[in-house]
Amino acid sequence: MSMQQRGVFWPMAFEATVPECRVIEGQIPKDIYGGLYHNGPTVRRPARQGVESVFTTDGMVQGLVLENGKASFRNRWVRTPKFRAEEKAGEALFEWEDCAISQDWRAMGLGDIIRNEQTRLLSHNTALVNAFPFAGDIFAVGEQAGAPLRIDPITLETKGFPSWGKDLSRGIREPIDENDGNMAPHPKWDADTGMLYAWGYSDVRPFVTLHWIKPNGDVQSRPILDAPYNTVAHDAWLSENYFILPFQPFTLSSEKANKGLGGYGWEVAKPIMLALINRFDINSEIIWITADLPPQYMMHMLSANEIGDTIQLDAPLFGRPPFQTDEMSAPGDPFIPFFQVAPSVLGRWTINLKTRTVTSEVLDDVMCELPKIDERHFGRPYDWGVLVGGSPSDSRPGAMRMDTLIRRNMRSGSDKRV
Repeated sequence: MSMQQRGVFWPMAFEATVPECRVIEGQIPKDIYGGLYHNGPTVRRPARQGVESVFTTDGMVQGLVLENGKASFRNRWVRTPKFRAEEKAGEALFEWEDCAISQDWRAMGLGDIIRNEQTRLLSHNTALVNAFPFAGDIFAVGEQAGAPLRIDPITLETKGFPSWGKDLSRGIREPIDENDGNMAPHPKWDADTGMLYAWGYSDVRPFVTLHWIKPNGDVQSRPILDAPYNTVAHDAWLSENYFILPFQPFTLSSEKANKGLGGYGWEVAKPIMLALINRFDINSEIIWITADLPPQYMMHMLSANEIGDTIQLDAPLFGRPPFQTDEMSAPGDPFIPFFQVAPSVLGRWTINLKTRTVTSEVLDDVMCELPKIDERHFGRPYDWGVLVGGSPSDSRPGAMRMDTLIRRNMRSGSDKRV
């Protein structure tokens, strides 16, 4: 078991079904009907190359479904083409260039796939980062890992690729088949219209392509031809009128990974730039705003509020990305887990639409990450956010120990911590 699969990434080695969970305190209201879903890396079998990167393992969706005052639980591996083929073979089949070169922090699964007779026509889709609702299904999606897969929201059985999977843009690798495109793992959606606001990113031009997807499967796509540079476009904001995509100098290069260097880069000479796209017209003129800010980074977005001529963009704020790069680590250095690379605190970027400027502020000095809102409120004014908070860890300077749940009123600043 590699260091990348320890701690919060420790794999759950089995599938389970609990038809009726025990309620140990209080009661579940009978009028609540819905599900809570989680997707994450859960290795099924030992890696072919000896190193188990987070990005090369398998996705497992967990679901807690509430109905009529009762709760049921299930967890299931996502049956990707990779998973099914490896189940049939009884062994891992895939190899990555960067994992073949090194067994340290550089082995992330960001390099090219080393094809063999068993994998030459097989997608490496891992579907292991996020789960989101769309058009009556839950979708499991990975990072640079192919089209999302449809999951039954009750049984968690994998239902296959959606009809629109073939319309997604390429990621950092040439697609092996029509469902081997790319979707960033944190799309947004409008709960009223059902519209899904998605995008994919690559290390070659066009660096980002937008995909607005309707519940009936119709897709509008737009490559951002004037994107300033290659960025890890992991997440974005949806406000009342805009889809807002940050270009931050956290970059990705499969070419570097193939040469034994770190696939990720932190190129602080590049400016932070924000692309504002009219959410009701994907082909409208993009408003580009350069943020004159010192090096900083936002990875997982909370949400956005439009107030007069300003837009407030809320998210945990890092001084640098929480991933190792050549700028901080040398070949042979050990892998450092995500929460131990760099700390983050709750921050806010405020866009002034009149002056086309951006300011940055820290809203709280408590370490935090993994923010959530009631996702039915994407694209609407919002008040409440929930984050995982914590305290400094003794493992290394700047490391976080995530052990607190924070519920915060984003307008008043009041919060409750448990």
